[in-house]
Amino acid sequence: MIDQELLETIGWGWIGVAIITFLVFFILKVVAPFGRHTRSDWGPVIPNSWGWFFMEVISIMGLWTGFLMTGGMQSSWIAKAGMLCWTLHYINRTFIFPFRMSNKKKKMPVVIMFSAIFFNSINGTLNGYFLGQEWFYFSFPLFTFGLLLFGAGMYINIKSDNILLNLRKPGETHYVIPEGFLFKYVSSPNLFGEIIEWTGFFLMVPSVASLSFLVWTLANLIPRARDHHEWYLKTFENYPPHKNILFPKVW
Repeated sequence: MIDQELLETIGWGWIGVAIITFLVFFILKVVAPFGRHTRSDWGPVIPNSWGWFFMEVISIMGLWTGFLMTGGMQSSWIAKAGMLCWTLHYINRTFIFPFRMSNKKKKMPVVIMFSAIFFNSINGTLNGYFLGQEWFYFSFPLFTFGLLLFGAGMYINIKSDNILLNLRKPGETHYVIPEGFLFKYVSSPNLFGEIIEWTGFFLMVPSVASLSFLVWTLANLIPRARDHHEWYLKTFENYPPHKNILFPKVW
């Protein structure tokens, strides 16, 4: 069994890597080449849907591996509630969302897929260990508020994704300005919803593991949202100038 102090040290180091990654992506404006930012100079590619599947399924696998290896089935309902929330999110991201994409011809660089697999395997396994051993702080008010936040964030994320997925008919490849719901206020409400989800998860089961995943979520999604916003402004002359990037009325 891995020592808690060692895992916490690994967790804090992983947070440090996330902060460095954020600075590189945000300050140096490194744009990850997938989705609307796909480029042909990043090596071999894989169909977008399968790339999403492989890089997201590892999160569920890592989570449950860490949880079961530590005898997590004997843990409290609190730990199991955290497991359920994580699993529900990634069932959608792994088995539903990727295969609803209308543009089946879009590709993803294999290097992006493998980097995400590495990232998700560490985050999933680390959180599985902490939940299985119940190495987290529990406060019923915090847990309840976190659970509500997680549910609200998941709703925002899925509803926003549905708007994006329904912008085009099957086979169409052109881009359209998304409208309605929180798209009235920000360019990436789907990413905003995901940030709310993992903030809620951290409040439910506060630990260095859940904090590291929240920090990684921010490190990945804040630059991504900025890149999306700038892409919209360059692509559409009539893109609403009043929209914020990610956080309504803030940024």
